[in-house]
Amino acid sequence: MKNGKYRQYGGAGVASKVDKKIQQIKWQTYMEWYILTALVMLILLLFFTGLGKVFNHAAFVSQLHKQPLPQWSMSILSYLLPMLELGTVLLMCIPQIRMWGLGLAILLMTAYSIYAYLAYIEIYGYVPCACGKVFEKMSWKQHFQFNLAVTLIAAPAWLMEYKLKLMEYKLKK
Repeated sequence: MKNGKYRQYGGAGVASKVDKKIQQIKWQTYMEWYILTALVMLILLLFFTGLGKVFNHAAFVSQLHKQPLPQWSMSILSYLLPMLELGTVLLMCIPQIRMWGLGLAILLMTAYSIYAYLAYIEIYGYVPCACGKVFEKMSWKQHFQFNLAVTLIAAPAWLMEYKLKLMEYKLKK
């Protein structure tokens, strides 16, 4: 006799091992799909923005020099940001180190979100966007909201990836 999600055995409500296993498989499948969706979104975003900075490097450097950043950091950031974005894409594409890639993507998106928020509240006065062709039509408010949304999608993906890796590790023991 079935009572909710518990089967009755001798009058006592005991969860069926089969039901628990099915629920675990469903949850694991959900996590894998969520992670995959977040990965595709992050990979596309970081790949195209990183590639844009590489192929339009002169324009990116010009826009970077209009940012309220220390002068000494401009040449470093002009090479570091595209390398970080494309390197993060590479890390996310390798299953064994995907967690590192997701973590780095979250850090990048958090930094970009903070910067977009500071630009939105005009803490530095008006600042033109140095983000490239993909986002040049966005206002700083839209940019902040987009970056925050991406960050908030990526964070659970990292946690789910961690949980799946932990489950995989426990199964190997």
